[in-house]
Amino acid sequence: MVTESATYVLRDYQADLIRQIFASWQTNRSVMLQLPTGGGKTILFAYLAREFAKKGMGVLVLAHREELLLQAQEKLEAITGVPAGIIKSGYPMYSYDLQVASVQSLVRRKNKPDAGLVIVDEAHHASSKTYTSILEAYPEAYILGCTATPHRIDGQGFKWLFDKLICGPSTGELIAQEYLSRYKLFQAVKVVDTSKTKTTAGDFNNAALAKAINSQIEPIDVVNEWRNRANGLRTVTFAVDIAHSRQYAEAFLEAGIIAEHLDGATGKDERRNILKRFGSGETTVLCNCGIISEGFDLPAIECVQIVRPTKSLSMWLQIVGRGLRTAHGKKHAVIIDHTKNWQLLGLPDEDREWTLEPITLEDSAKRFLHIACTECDHAFKPLSHEIKVLKCECPNCRSVHDFEIGKGGAGLTIKNLQAVEEEVKIDLEVDPALQESIDYIHNSSVRNGYKLIWVYYRFKDLYRNSLQEISLGTWRYLGEKLGYKKGWAWIKWQESQAQTAADVAAELNEASPNIKIYTTIDGKIGPNDFIDW
Repeated sequence: MVTESATYVLRDYQADLIRQIFASWQTNRSVMLQLPTGGGKTILFAYLAREFAKKGMGVLVLAHREELLLQAQEKLEAITGVPAGIIKSGYPMYSYDLQVASVQSLVRRKNKPDAGLVIVDEAHHASSKTYTSILEAYPEAYILGCTATPHRIDGQGFKWLFDKLICGPSTGELIAQEYLSRYKLFQAVKVVDTSKTKTTAGDFNNAALAKAINSQIEPIDVVNEWRNRANGLRTVTFAVDIAHSRQYAEAFLEAGIIAEHLDGATGKDERRNILKRFGSGETTVLCNCGIISEGFDLPAIECVQIVRPTKSLSMWLQIVGRGLRTAHGKKHAVIIDHTKNWQLLGLPDEDREWTLEPITLEDSAKRFLHIACTECDHAFKPLSHEIKVLKCECPNCRSVHDFEIGKGGAGLTIKNLQAVEEEVKIDLEVDPALQESIDYIHNSSVRNGYKLIWVYYRFKDLYRNSLQEISLGTWRYLGEKLGYKKGWAWIKWQESQAQTAADVAAELNEASPNIKIYTTIDGKIGPNDFIDW
C-alpha cells in the first residue's frame, strides 16, 4: 500500500524524461536513459517506481555496489512511501514489492522477486552475462537502464539489449541552468606520460600504469599540487591501485591534512565510518582505488584530483562528475588532472553524441584479443563467456565466429579472422607492489572475518585490467596466502594469460550483449497512466 511520501520536486527536464519513457514503452519494452552524473537519475527512476507501486506491480532495481544499493533504497522509500528491501549477502530478506538487488547476489538465487519493472542502475555495465541472465528471468517486465555514459571501450554497444535511447540535457546545459556546478580544471605540474604504457582490454594496463606513475610522480607531488590548487577543499583523490592510494593518504597525513584511504578490501563497517567522516567534513581528503567513480552522491565534494590515467570515456566522466554536484556556498568545483585525460577524452561539459550502436575499434589486427567480423568488418573484443567456449557473436550483425587460443595462452587464432599472438615469458619474481596489496587484502579478510576465497576475488576485482601482466611468482605468493599448492598458481597464471580483463568482468559486470529483448507491449501502462506532472 502506498502511503504519503517525501516531497521531491521534479525538475522540468526530469518530468519531460518521464513522459518520454512512458511514451517509448508503448512500442519499446526496453529503454536506456542517459543523464549526466548529478542530473538526478535515482530520483527520476524512483518516481517511475512509484507509479508501478500504485498499480500493485513489483519493482526491481539492479546495482553492483553497496553504495548504489543503499542510495536507491533511500530514494525509493522516500518517494514511493513504501518500504524497499535489499537483496544482498548480509542483509535480511523481506517480501516487499520494491527490491534493490545486488546483481552478484541475485544472479545466484533461483527464486527471484516478481517485478513489472526492472531498473538497471549504471546501465553501461548491463550487457554482461551477470545482468542479462537476470533480465532473461523477466520476459514480460518493462526495462529501464540508467547511465550517465552509454559508452564502452570494447566495441560492443547496447543495440541488442535496449530498444531505445533517450538522452537528457547535456552536462553543459545542466551547468548553464545551475543544476550542476561550474568548474575549474587545472593541469598538474607533473603529469603522467603514458605514451609507452601497455594497453589491456582497451584501457591502460594497471601494472604498467603503476610503474609509470612510480617513475614520474611522488606522493608529495600530489600533496603539493593540492595545496596550490585546492588547499582546504573537501577532495576525492583517484589512484591507480591500492598501494598508490594508501601512499597518497599517508603523504597528506604527514603534511598535517586529515586524509583516509578506501578500497574494495575495506570492511563494510569501516567503509561506512570512513564515508561518514568524509561526509561530515571531519576528513578533508579521501583517497580511493576504484570505489567512488560511480554512485557516490555527496554534493559537498569541492575538488576531484585524478592520478589515474584512462582511455575510458565512461570512467573519466564518472570521475569528474563526482565534483559537479551543486551545494550551498560552492561557487565552483576544482578538478586537478595529473594525467592527460582531459586532452584525450575531452572536457566534462563538451557536447557528445551517444548511441546504442557498437563503435568499431581501430587497428584491430594490432590489438591483443581484438577481432574483425568477416561479415560486416566491425572490430570488437570477444566477451568473457565467449572466450571460455571459443565462440563469439559479432555485436553489430550477430554473425557467429569460432576461434582458438594460441599456445601458452598468448593470443587468439581466429578462424577466418585476424589476431596477434604475443610472446609470453614466465616470470617467477614476486611484484613488490602486488605483494603489499595481497598482504593488505589478506589482513583485511582476517580483521573482518571473511573467508580466504574473498581475498582471491578482491584481488581479481582490483587488478582486473592487469591480470595478464601478473607474474607466476606473484600468483604463487597469492596461493601461499590462501593455503593452496603451487599447481593452483600455475592454473591461475595460465587462465590469466588466456584472458583479458573482460574475462573477469563476467563477475564484475563489464561484458557485452548476448540477448535480444523483444518489444511486445500489452498496453497495461501508457504515457497518461501517471500523475500529471
